[in-house]
Amino acid sequence: MPKLRLTCLSDTHNASPGEGFTLPAGDVLIHAGDLTNRGSPHELQKALAWLREADFAVKVVVAGNHDLALDERHEGFDGEVRKLVREDEGLVYLEHESKVVEVKGVKVKVFGSPYSLASSGEKQWAFQTPADAAGELWSAVPSDIDVLITHTPPLGHLDASAHWTRGGCPALKQALGRVRPSLHVCGHCHEGRGGEVIRWSDGAEGEHDCVTAWRDPGLGNRKQSLFDLTGSRGGCALRRGRETAVVNASIMAKSHGRGAKAFNKPIVVDIDIPADGEVPQEE
Repeated sequence: MPKLRLTCLSDTHNASPGEGFTLPAGDVLIHAGDLTNRGSPHELQKALAWLREADFAVKVVVAGNHDLALDERHEGFDGEVRKLVREDEGLVYLEHESKVVEVKGVKVKVFGSPYSLASSGEKQWAFQTPADAAGELWSAVPSDIDVLITHTPPLGHLDASAHWTRGGCPALKQALGRVRPSLHVCGHCHEGRGGEVIRWSDGAEGEHDCVTAWRDPGLGNRKQSLFDLTGSRGGCALRRGRETAVVNASIMAKSHGRGAKAFNKPIVVDIDIPADGEVPQEE
């Protein structure tokens, strides 16, 4: 079964490699949104510049609530910038849609979405959904995906935030339990950065038996923040369909206005994805 290395990050907020964080090598780059602070065309073009330079076989990007110029429903929308992102041959930009990408001869089905719950403040953010419409929104996530990328986390999973008690989305949590992808990458809640493995129960849809927190080997040292899901190097092999690894890959360590700027490392995920026709073994 081929091993893929996914370099995951989110919430860079105008930072680029060399400006607060280093970008580890990998097969696939995943950015889970909030490339910018104010969502201006200039900020997005700056983000596009470093994404184009990043050396990965596949680069998958979703927007976040700060990326105003990419949301056609927002007054800050800029059609030219969105066209640049959409038509960039080096990027896979997903806006609540799925795509099959091929890496190392392995086809990986990815679903990406920029949406998060609408905030109650006066500020109008991008890609917002009211809570009463979130169930229908997340029902569109296909059940056969390998990797789910959303800007928001699911409720109760890596959604700690200085702005909210819990910043995740309840309807997304339900969808996650229905779909059970191998990997879910998110961001949005800066203080929720980290990883965990959810072990789903055999009972009702969405119920889980336990959640195991990931211990970051790169915390406070120069090592990579490696989340090994392959079983090698002392890691625990992920059981496909029975377990989902969730990663909040926020680069910004603190919410805006909550102290001096601090950065997290990108999270590097090693994962086995079955090739076409290959049946994963159950433990």
